Amino acid sequence: MNSPQQFTLEMKPEELRKYRRSKHESQGLFWARFGVTQSRGSRFEKGAEIPKPVAILLELYFNGIVTDGDLKAGRMLSMSGVHHGMRVRSASPVA
Repeated sequence: MNSPQQFTLEMKPEELRKYRRSKHESQGLFWARFGVTQSRGSRFEKGAEIPKPVAILLELYFNGIVTDGDLKAGRMLSMSGVHHGMRVRSASPVA
């Protein structure tokens, strides 16, 4: 595997599209699990560069290390403002 500074997804764009289609999922549904919009996912499937955090998630997902349940739980925590068991509060507005 590549070093963190040089991480690249091992799948080709056409393989991403083929995998998504094999799951019978729309681009919107498939890419949402990785925090990506449908339009951006479409560009990835056409060869656009995938940002490192998304590429890492995809690699973990395709290798069975991260599951749909893990990704869903991460989104739920992100939306709730809870991180590592602590509620994150936004900064108070300055008067």
